[in-house]
Amino acid sequence: MRSDLSDPASFHLIGAAIQLPHRFLVVTPTPVTDAYDNPALDLDYGPDAPRRVMWGLLQPVTSSEPVEPGRRPVVTAWRLFGIERLAAHERIEWRDRVLEVDGEPDLWEPRFGHVHYETRLKHVEG
Repeated sequence: MRSDLSDPASFHLIGAAIQLPHRFLVVTPTPVTDAYDNPALDLDYGPDAPRRVMWGLLQPVTSSEPVEPGRRPVVTAWRLFGIERLAAHERIEWRDRVLEVDGEPDLWEPRFGHVHYETRLKHVEG
């Protein structure tokens, strides 16, 4: 029986051995077409893009302030542990932040333990 992970009442069915305290939205982009209905390289993350609720454990990894003329960006790397796979172009909306998936998510299959996915995320501010 598969539980609905978007329902907090059924979330306890996952089990006590895995801790997934953060609830966030996953935005799946829709492809953009040009004036002739040909697929373009752009992806649309706007309000019409599909969203789904996901649970996971988000942890900050590193932060840097690269030097760029006319900008003072702060780039923060995050790591997401979860039991659902994300796609390479999806984004996470969490606590007024938009985190981009950075690379392909990794499947982790320890010999003894829970199979889970580890995803690198990136947040750029400024």
